[in-house]
Amino acid sequence: KCRRLQHLDLQNADFLNDQHVVQLSSFLGDLVFINLSCCHKLTKSAFFTLAKNCPSLSEIKMEKIGGKIVGNSVSLAEFGVHPQLKSLYLGNNSWLSDEIITMFASIFPNLQLLDLNSCNRIFEGICHVLRRCCKIRHLNLADCSKVKLLGMNFVVPKLEVLDLSNTDVDDETLYVISKNCCGLLQLLLEQCNHVTEKGVKRARKLHTTKRPWISSSLVF
Repeated sequence: KCRRLQHLDLQNADFLNDQHVVQLSSFLGDLVFINLSCCHKLTKSAFFTLAKNCPSLSEIKMEKIGGKIVGNSVSLAEFGVHPQLKSLYLGNNSWLSDEIITMFASIFPNLQLLDLNSCNRIFEGICHVLRRCCKIRHLNLADCSKVKLLGMNFVVPKLEVLDLSNTDVDDETLYVISKNCCGLLQLLLEQCNHVTEKGVKRARKLHTTKRPWISSSLVF
């Protein structure tokens, strides 16, 4: 076994398939970081294999992997809880859905960074993740065109960076976010065409914590 190997970067390794990951993972018990982004033959099966077989993993990057959605459902009972995993970069993946990210909330309770940019099968499920994963500090939902945050009727105390660029967020949703994310330092709203200047001013006024709220340029 590769006991000393802790970081593995195989981005753009087009030869890799799910079976290769099964074989690799059995030798990588001490792995803490892996990057398999743009490995187009991989599916969500590879992701769950890593989560199950690599108990030391704290960061996984698997952006833009294979788009084929495999039919078998994944059972929570197979995986248990993985509190050591803190960061997930899973942008541009068509297999990600509300069902799967809801599962994340149970499997990865200590998530601090979740990047789901350009995942267009995510709707209300992100609210469940925020409720359960109360340590999340950085959430990227840019270009998630169908994401819904109006149901976030609970406090998200540790969230510091939220990217909602190019989403359908509106003034009402912005109000809910500013009301419940009291520690927010940066809110990115580029190309959010349903947010008005009036909505931003209202949210700023409500957001009266000691921390500054640094908002990006707002493009109408």
